[in-house]
Amino acid sequence: MSIGDSPLTALVEYQVRTETTTVDEWLDVWQSRGQDALMGEPGTSAYEAARSLQDESHVLVFERYAQGQSSIDAHVARPAHGVLMETMGERSMTRRRVMSNQFADIEGYGWWDRAQAAEPMSDAGVTITLIGTRFSDAAMQQRYIEVTGAHADYCREAEPGTLIYSGGLALRDADRGPDVKAGDMLFVAAFGNEQAAITHRDDPRHIALQPALNEIKRERTFLLSYTSTGNGYLWRGK
Repeated sequence: MSIGDSPLTALVEYQVRTETTTVDEWLDVWQSRGQDALMGEPGTSAYEAARSLQDESHVLVFERYAQGQSSIDAHVARPAHGVLMETMGERSMTRRRVMSNQFADIEGYGWWDRAQAAEPMSDAGVTITLIGTRFSDAAMQQRYIEVTGAHADYCREAEPGTLIYSGGLALRDADRGPDVKAGDMLFVAAFGNEQAAITHRDDPRHIALQPALNEIKRERTFLLSYTSTGNGYLWRGK
């Protein structure tokens, strides 16, 4: 699969070097880069730092690029990007990168924002769940996309607390982190608070969907959860 100029999601997760830097200090330095992306990168539609709920020393940078590779090129060319890398390097703030991959959007599948307001979405405390899935064949994958895509349409109307409900297909095998092969599906869900997640889980339509999903041959390759920090933005607003 190639990137091209179609929308994509990038997941980049870092382990903070906690013997030299607290996670809060890391986020404070990163925040300037997040603000620069919001002000100067119209093609960067999301750029949010989120704390891992599996490892308190890990930070996920959740990135969305509206025009794929051209938006990524514009992002890394910003002077603020070089300043961030230089500052964190000089201060030995990051131990290592523990995840890095890109996922091409599935056309017409779910949604990535609720940008009704003019202001960007920069709330702390949003739960972000990432699920990796590998299918036995292309037909099973397509069936899963059809079934869950129809449910996503329902959720968008019925669940205002469900903020993101969409996914993409991996563009390459992972060289680190969770088990990801090219073509695997990434599912992303974000909930405004714990009650919104419970409402989604317990909705009768969601429960009724399970028998159909059980017929689809697939393997869950990873399940990761994060909480937004308010550093950066989950979407740009109108």
